[in-house]
Amino acid sequence: MYYFVKMEQSIDAKAQKLHLEARELGQAGNYEASVAKLEQAIAIQPDWAYPYYDLAFTYLLKGDFDKALQFYQKTDSLQPKGFFTTKTALYSLQGEAAGKFPKGLYGYYLQIEWTEDADKKFEIVKTILANVPDFAPAWKELALLTDNMETREKYIDEGLSKDPDADTQGILLLNKAVIVNEAGNKEEALQILTTLINDPYTTTGNVELAKMVVTQIKG
Repeated sequence: MYYFVKMEQSIDAKAQKLHLEARELGQAGNYEASVAKLEQAIAIQPDWAYPYYDLAFTYLLKGDFDKALQFYQKTDSLQPKGFFTTKTALYSLQGEAAGKFPKGLYGYYLQIEWTEDADKKFEIVKTILANVPDFAPAWKELALLTDNMETREKYIDEGLSKDPDADTQGILLLNKAVIVNEAGNKEEALQILTTLINDPYTTTGNVELAKMVVTQIKG
């Protein structure tokens, strides 16, 4: 799960090169060399969130959850309005550190994204919810895997009741608005989206998605 993102700040060319090299090493499973390259990139460009994000993920893969949490926190401090899966990672790893969630839960949860098999995805989600029913991201995934709109809305409401992270909450509310609109309640759907857009807790990505859905609903 190594991502690319459009950069809006000026990044040193050497830092970019080191970052790309680190990602290639990480994808090859050479985590120690990847960490070294990411640390070099950070030394050159300490205000750039991306190397911290990939460093956090690399430590997660190495099973060092404390360091993963540390670098997700740094990523979040640099990009407080959201940076890829940082909000969900923090929610999960902070919960693990506090004993609310079992250790390794976030790593297991990520397997949902890593597999293309819908049955496998469903199996992972059901396993998580059977053991950790308060884990909001799993309710989000279950909703997205469900075709029946009434059942999907039920799962969405369950996820919203579990004090989700900002990114998970945004996705849940976006999908709820779509369901409400399809049920013929256009004004209610627009109200959900407007509230989401105006909420300072909402991530930048979800604000943009909500604006797109508003445009589609208004036609």
